[in-house]
Amino acid sequence: MSTITVNPVGKTFDTHEGETILDAALRSGIMLKHGCRDGRCGDCRTLVETPISEGAVTYPAGLALAESDQAGATVLCCQAVAHQDLALNAPEVTELEGISIQKLVSRVLLKDQVSSDVIVLKLMLAPGSDFPYLPGQYIDITLPNGVTRSYSMASRQLQENAIELHIRLKPDGTGTPFIFNELGLRKMVTVEGPFGSFYLRNSDAPMVLLASGTGFTPIKAIMEQLIAEGNERSVRLYWGGRSAADLYMAALCEGWAERLPWFDYIPVVSDTTDGWVGRTGFVHQAVVADLNDLSAHEVYACGAPIVIESARRDFVGQCGLSSANFYSDAFV
Repeated sequence: MSTITVNPVGKTFDTHEGETILDAALRSGIMLKHGCRDGRCGDCRTLVETPISEGAVTYPAGLALAESDQAGATVLCCQAVAHQDLALNAPEVTELEGISIQKLVSRVLLKDQVSSDVIVLKLMLAPGSDFPYLPGQYIDITLPNGVTRSYSMASRQLQENAIELHIRLKPDGTGTPFIFNELGLRKMVTVEGPFGSFYLRNSDAPMVLLASGTGFTPIKAIMEQLIAEGNERSVRLYWGGRSAADLYMAALCEGWAERLPWFDYIPVVSDTTDGWVGRTGFVHQAVVADLNDLSAHEVYACGAPIVIESARRDFVGQCGLSSANFYSDAFV
């Protein structure tokens, strides 16, 4: 067993034998930053206050590590198993205060197909359930067939005691075909969460919201938060899809643009452009074309990994965005 200290808040938690640092933190009610929880996105990479010695932390064999992880300056918390006491520098823990992981039973309240391959699914929690989360976070759902999948939440808070999800069909999968074809109203679904560190930071910086496909889901929740809080800072939403049909809530975005003086909506279509009169190409390249200086901005990006990786590379490399101001949720 090892003891992990989280600074600057001074919280501590213990790890069990073979348990990752992130799993131990979440079990202890401490929300360290994280994303995919399987080592691919890197969001859980955390500074260690004193560089650690070789063997103090171990990782699964074959895992690709950053140089800073190998040098002991950082730990990839979702994969790292600690063999000695460590002190982490994790100031984001204060922003996630009061958020803890829960496992709850829900029933399907609504299943609405909003495009040929996207449904809006609403899962009602048991009466009296308290499920606090930050707009932008995600949950794991376990279906009646035993399959567990992760989906972002689409509203800033529970509505009718229900969680809203936007789910795209993957015909060769084992999760979404069941949801589309077999999961009926009132069926039971287990919900666990909230997870993730994709949430709105307290700042006055102008914002770029970048979404591809159902990456719009957590962006919608963040927009609802901005509206509810009386936001006044500049916000631009770039939403990309293969065709216009992929922008399945375009009318909602257009409505925001009409009534919110601080908001602009830029839809972008990449493949099927017949009859399309708007922007075309890759969605992140539309941002580069419009905003060649992002040095004063914050970016919140969600969607396919290739979109997120391309956006991070070009926004930082070509447009001067600080890498610390690029917040993402890649659907890995």
